[in-house]
Amino acid sequence: MPLDPRKLICLGIPPPLKALELAMIMDRLYGGVCYAGIDTDPELKYPKGAGRVAFSNQQSYIAAISARFVQLQHGDIEKRVEVKPYVLDDQMCDECQGSRCGGKFAPFFCANVTCLQYYCEHCWAAIHSRPGREFHKPLVKEGADRPRAVPFRWC
Repeated sequence: MPLDPRKLICLGIPPPLKALELAMIMDRLYGGVCYAGIDTDPELKYPKGAGRVAFSNQQSYIAAISARFVQLQHGDIEKRVEVKPYVLDDQMCDECQGSRCGGKFAPFFCANVTCLQYYCEHCWAAIHSRPGREFHKPLVKEGADRPRAVPFRWC
């Protein structure tokens, strides 16, 4: 089964945790885990303390990101970590497919479960000025696969 990058989360993990253990924990909590990986330093081959989990279905993915935090336990190490959607590079706006932004890639991702879409600036402003969406916060890809929340609104 090919992985769907739009059902991928990233989270911090205790360094001794292995990918199989991460997969088992997340599958027990949310079901539908089809992949788990641990980020490692390419030179040192040592875990960086971050991992990724892919889900085979939207329901499990939404359950995981809706929880926002998960308690991971490995031996006597217990860590509460934030669960974030993995923000992809080079995505076109899901609303206009680039027609309103000159074909540029969408800089914003809305992680709210009612959206879960990539937006250009124009479409973000239009969609998120609607009632019920005005308080959604966009994520913007930043550096080494670390999404950040943008601290202001465009509405």
